[in-house]
Amino acid sequence: MLKNLLLICLMAATIPAMAQDSARSKPLNLTAEQQTKLKDINKSFIKDAQQVRKDSSLSPADKKAKMQAISQAREAKVKSVLTPDQAAKWEQQHTAMKNKMADMRQHKRHRSDSAHGKKAMKEALGLSDDQAAKMQAIHKDFKAKAHAVRKDSTVSKQDQLAKMKALKAEKDTQVKSVLNADQYQQYQAMADNFKKRHKHGGHHKGPKAFKKEQNTADGK
Repeated sequence: MLKNLLLICLMAATIPAMAQDSARSKPLNLTAEQQTKLKDINKSFIKDAQQVRKDSSLSPADKKAKMQAISQAREAKVKSVLTPDQAAKWEQQHTAMKNKMADMRQHKRHRSDSAHGKKAMKEALGLSDDQAAKMQAIHKDFKAKAHAVRKDSTVSKQDQLAKMKALKAEKDTQVKSVLNADQYQQYQAMADNFKKRHKHGGHHKGPKAFKKEQNTADGK
């Protein structure tokens, strides 16, 4: 969390400094004096932020609090240099940058979780490389079709549910053709575990954790 906050702040700090070089920031129309002042503010901010990050005497919570204070102080300084119109436009750019960074982090985390999940399932079910590749293709095809169904505004909610049910049945048939009986049984148990925990708002056990739990129950 602290690392993400620091990254957002450092990235956002570069916006005013690039105002005259970026087509997106050009509407600010900064004067030479404003550019100089903003560059000095950003340099000071980055220096202070790096010192906080390197300070091993601070707890994560203290670092987060100091980073927020430094960021707020910098924002106040930036706005004091800009005109009201420039400040409003800068605020829009500042928000857009934070949103973009948040989207990038979410996308990266999703890719990482997806890759980890595929590897963990391969190990938990004891899949061969060929089985793993086929399972990945089945999942990818199902995901694309399910997305299309959810986005189709021309059908009723009832029809969407019926189509999703058919897609799941189709996926289940494909999975059965790839896995052996033992693997499929364990796959179903893992899927049921996920549904139960997701339904109650909890975190589902990953394939590795589920495998360990099953081995314990079987006395292995």
